[in-house]
Amino acid sequence: MLTVRRTAALAGLGALGLVARAVAQSSDAEVAAIPVPLPRLPGALNGLTIQVVSDLHVRSPRTPSLNALRRLAGTRPDFLFACGDLSDRVDAAPFVAEALAAIEPVHGAYAVWGNHDLFVSHDATDPSWIGNRTQPLGFIRQVFQAQGVTVLNNAHVRHRIGDAELAIVGVGDATHRGDDAARAFEGVDQDAFTLVLTHNPDAVPRLGQARVDFVVCGHTHGGQIVPPLMSAPMTSTRSPLPRPSGLMHVGGRLVFITRGVGTVGIPMRVNAPAEVPRLTLVRVAEAAR
Repeated sequence: MLTVRRTAALAGLGALGLVARAVAQSSDAEVAAIPVPLPRLPGALNGLTIQVVSDLHVRSPRTPSLNALRRLAGTRPDFLFACGDLSDRVDAAPFVAEALAAIEPVHGAYAVWGNHDLFVSHDATDPSWIGNRTQPLGFIRQVFQAQGVTVLNNAHVRHRIGDAELAIVGVGDATHRGDDAARAFEGVDQDAFTLVLTHNPDAVPRLGQARVDFVVCGHTHGGQIVPPLMSAPMTSTRSPLPRPSGLMHVGGRLVFITRGVGTVGIPMRVNAPAEVPRLTLVRVAEAAR
């Protein structure tokens, strides 16, 4: 029979193990290869790879999430999608931009703003009535652009790959109602295969009638701290989601939500490990109707 002292000791060891695991999940990021089955994928785009990074929350060159980016240097995916919440301080943006550029995507690197890119918490020296500070987005955009990373804030670009027309549409952050799908899709060819990147999956139900073949987003952190045997208690979204992260259908559209890399609030993750997934688009036959 366990004594009270021994039981307490075992409980303490278990708690220490949980904390150690949580800290490890905050500093390391899984590099998973994830196939995405798409029935309308043109043959020329079959096998296209997208490196996804999101929710880095970089505040300094010592922020652990930067290590995840640096390990991706020179991996050369076809595209790089950075899905927001990249820097929590304006002076951290250059470190993020340099690490993104070092991944060396073949066809292009694209980013969207997240809620933490738009606003940051006030400094300790600020008056108590200041709830947050507005980030200088024009400057941050220039920093990213100088490294070859294009910010698509309710805008799109077009690529011709083989005989396929590909549209990449960036939709603004839905957390603060910054998403404008009509503006983002204006001029997009309805016959183009269309990929959407956005920060918050709350933007997905408001994409309207435009052709959308696949959406990539972040924001949820996979719940960040998920107690054992429980579902994620919080995803910071208004729209209900089948799961806090992964490949799923939201509002009839195929969506991938990454858990991202960094943390907010408590600097740890529990049962929601950090990830920098690489998606591979795979052509599949359409299901019979």
